Formats: sequence, C-alpha cells, structure tokens
Amino acid sequence: MAPDLLAISTSIAFEAPLISLESALSASLLQSGLRREDYLRRLMADLHQPRLQPLLWVLPRRWRLAPAQLPTQLHGLAQLLEQGLLSPALLAVLGDELAALVPSAAHASALERWRGDGGTPVPSWPELLALAQQQQAPETIAPPAETRQLAPGLAWQNVGLHYSQNANQRQANAALARALNQAASKLDASAPAGTGSRAWLAELMARGWQARARCRASIASFGLGASLEAGEGGWHQVPIALPMRTGLLDRHGHEIRALLPHSSIELELQGENAQLLLQFYQGTEGLCGWEAMNDLRRPWQNDRHNGTVRYQGEPWQGEALLELMDLTDVMGWVHNTVASEHHLQLGGYGTLGYCIDTTALVQQASWGHCELFPVVITGLWRERLRRCANALRPQMPAGHGPAIARYLEALDGLPLDLSQHGASAQQAWLRLKASQPSLSPLLLVQNLQDAPDDLTAVAL
Repeated sequence: MAPDLLAISTSIAFEAPLISLESALSASLLQSGLRREDYLRRLMADLHQPRLQPLLWVLPRRWRLAPAQLPTQLHGLAQLLEQGLLSPALLAVLGDELAALVPSAAHASALERWRGDGGTPVPSWPELLALAQQQQAPETIAPPAETRQLAPGLAWQNVGLHYSQNANQRQANAALARALNQAASKLDASAPAGTGSRAWLAELMARGWQARARCRASIASFGLGASLEAGEGGWHQVPIALPMRTGLLDRHGHEIRALLPHSSIELELQGENAQLLLQFYQGTEGLCGWEAMNDLRRPWQNDRHNGTVRYQGEPWQGEALLELMDLTDVMGWVHNTVASEHHLQLGGYGTLGYCIDTTALVQQASWGHCELFPVVITGLWRERLRRCANALRPQMPAGHGPAIARYLEALDGLPLDLSQHGASAQQAWLRLKASQPSLSPLLLVQNLQDAPDDLTAVAL
C-alpha cells in the first residue's frame, strides 16, 4: 500500500482532536457496511457542488473513482489528475488547460468582479466601522442539518470549530476589500498623486490606525474541511491537504514530496476598537485583488499566532505599505484585464498563476527575490502580462510608474519551477522549506522542516 502522505504525528497536541483523512474514510466505510466501490459512488454524489470539487485531487488514490464514474462535466479534470500526485509541471498544464477542463458558465468577467459591477455597494466608512466594532462571539459550525448518509459519520465541514471573527466583522472585511479593489479600478492618467487603494490606508493611518502587510504561507485546503463524528456529540477534525511531487531529488534519488501551500499578502488594520483582515492574491473567487480573510479558524492549519501560518520577510509598514498598495493596484489592473480579454475561467486562476504566483510576484517586485515554491506561471502568460502592463502604463497615474516598473522587472526575474536542476534546484529547495509552516501535525511537513538546508544532504 502507498504511504499515507497525510499521516498525523502524535507528538503535537492541538486543541481540536485530529484524525487522518485515510483513517476517517476507513472508519466511515466500516460504519456504512458498503462495498468500497458503492461507498465511493455515494461519497462522490455531491461533486456537482463547487465547494466539494477539490475532493477530486485531495482524496488518497485508493479512495478515488475512475473518471468515467464521475459526472460527465468533470471527466477531463479527473483524467488529468488520475495518474498520480500533482507536480509543478502538472499545475502549469492544469492552469493552462483549465478553460477546457472545467465546465463553462456565464459569469462576470474578472474586471467586472474587480470593479464591483452590479455587486453589493460599499457601505460608508461609519457603517463599515460600526460592523467591525461589533464584539459578539464568532459562531460555531453546527452538525449537518440533514444526514443523507452519503458518508456515514463523515461531514465535509469542520463541525464544532468557529471563525476568527464574528459575522459582522467578516462583513466589514469583505466591504473594505471591495472598497480597495474599486478604488484601484477607478485610476486613470488624470488621477492626482496619492489616489487608488493607498488613499484608504493613508487616511486610516492619519487617524491613528496601525497598519501592516505580511507575506503568509500555510497548507492549502481550498476551503474544504472535514470532521468525523466521535460519539456523544464529539467530532474529530480531519486535516485536509494536497500532496504533490516537487521535481526535486534527495541524495538517494527519491523525488521529494510536499504539501501544496496557500499564500497571500495579509493586510491587518487595527484602530478605534476594531480589527480588519484582508488578503491579496489570485484566487478562485474569479479575480486578482483584495478579498476578506474570513477563514474558519483551523488551529492545525491557519492560526495566525501558533506557527501554522509561516510569515516571510519583514512586514510592509508606513510608506513601504503605501508603495505596496500601488503595486497591488497595478497587478489588479493587469491580471484582470488579461483574464477578461482572453475570457479565462475563474478570472485567470491557474492560467495567470495561483495564489502562490501572485504572492511570489509581490515578493520579487518588493525584495528582488521570492521565497515561495512552486512558482508555475509560464512564459506565454508572463509575456501577455508584460505586454498588457506596458499598454496600460499611459492610462495609469504617473505616481504608479515605479510600481509598473517593479512589476515588469518581477515578471522577468521570477523563477519557474517546472524543471529545476543543479544550482537552481538548491534554491528551489530553500524556497520549498521556507514555504512550510513552522508548526504542523502532518508528518510530511515535519520531515521537511527537519531536513538540512543542503539539498545534497537531504534523505527523506
């Protein structure tokens, strides 16, 4: 039997009891009394729901159905993934072919989403602040209302966990994200200095707010959670992650495996008895821009204080933060324009890079190097982004010129992890290690943390 790449260590205790995905599936199968194939058919019955489609690549191989047994619209995606683990090269292919693999539907373009066309209006600042100042306790995820017995005892949500912030505060985060995106989308050549998304932050800092942005990396789960009923109303939480091949060899010639990271630029604003949390990335929401950081708090995966989130580099604060906002304005314009002009699925997610790629671009533009792995945005789309940035330059305010220049340099300097060898493999290994959280219950992560920095000495 293949090793369990999501095996859990017993050496670290978290406030939530954990069980591995393999063990949870085995327990649910035993409880169902079904043959494995019948159980899998019932397990996959809800794959028409977008939030559950990550199961196509998250489930261990022996728990997957053949592509022909899945809904017709998912055959292409399943065929691409059925041969084994993801790799940087396969991530690039997946991104480039996403339009053909994912069912198309009539959706707003990336530019329309970014501008907020036809969406919820941004509330006034006093209304937004009033939401952010609400101090009620965050709500807890309740057990499923209906027990359909598709997977007995197994719920595709984290029953018993709670959000980091309450519903009003999360609504305020979302409103500010829309405000920043819309402020950037209104820029033109005639806009005075200091406009765009930086104007919001400059005003808040002038009012005494504390503001900082940081690069963050954690284990990706695509928002998918799972828990297994443990009796007497208790639930064991199931860590979800996506194992991948890295294209890097250890000293014994074995390919190193890792877990795909999620990364973004985290923006934290504190003042007037309120906290606002946002993140910038190219996401599955269908745009490149700011989104609310409204994650369910999973203490083994995305806690901002216990090491399960890895923060890289120095925070952006003061003038450096305002310059960062100019850069995100430029990236929003360029990425969403290219996605719209080429009618890309999911606003260009995958094709124009994943969350890792946009965060790596910000690092490269700000620091002259990046600390993330894998970076998979291909030369074809880098060139299209470059041409778009040059075409948009005359339409942008003069004050955004330095940000455009840094962005163009970053496109050229950003590494590409489709095939690494020699000295570049050593650098890729260091970026892979830097992308791992410093605390995780997953043995695969712990093994990478403990491995030496010298790739030629690694034995996993």
